[in-house]
Amino acid sequence: MKLVILRGLPGCGKSTIAEKLSKKLNCRVIHGDVFKLEFLKKNNDFKKAREYSQTRILEEIKKYFRQKEKLIIAEELFYSKELIKKIKNFYEENRIDIIWFYIKRDLEKLLEVENKRNRKVKNTIEDFRKLQKNLKEINNKREVIVDNNGSIEDSVSFILNRLTK
Repeated sequence: MKLVILRGLPGCGKSTIAEKLSKKLNCRVIHGDVFKLEFLKKNNDFKKAREYSQTRILEEIKKYFRQKEKLIIAEELFYSKELIKKIKNFYEENRIDIIWFYIKRDLEKLLEVENKRNRKVKNTIEDFRKLQKNLKEINNKREVIVDNNGSIEDSVSFILNRLTK
C-alpha cells in the first residue's frame, strides 16, 4: 500500500487536490473534515471533534490496509504530533510506502478563500498564524512542499510527477 498525506492550512486546496488526484489515480480519499462534521452534528466541542477526526483517520488508514488497497490519499491539517507518530509507527510496522506533501498558499489567498466559504465561524488571520506555527513544529524531513498559489491543476501535476518518480 502507498499512503499519500496532504496537509496544510484550511483553504490551501487539500480537498480539491485530493479529489482531483483520486480521479486520476482511481483511489480512495480520507477527508479529515468529514469526521469533524460528523462529530459536530451531535456535539458542540470543536477540540473533541479534532481528536475524533484524528482517531477516525487512523482507523480508516488501517481499514484500507486490511482491505489491501494499493493507494490511499489522506488530507487534513496533520499538525498533531501524536497522530503523526501513530501514522509513522503504523507504516513502519507494516512497511507501507508513505509520501508526505505540505500544501502551501499565501496568507492573503487563504483569507480570500475563507471569506468565500459558507461557515458560521471563520478563521481569522490570528487563527491562520497559530495553525501555521503548529504546522511548522512538525519537522518532517521527507515532506515535499507544494506551492499552491498558482492553479490547482499545476499542483496536481506536480504531485503526480513526484508520485511517479
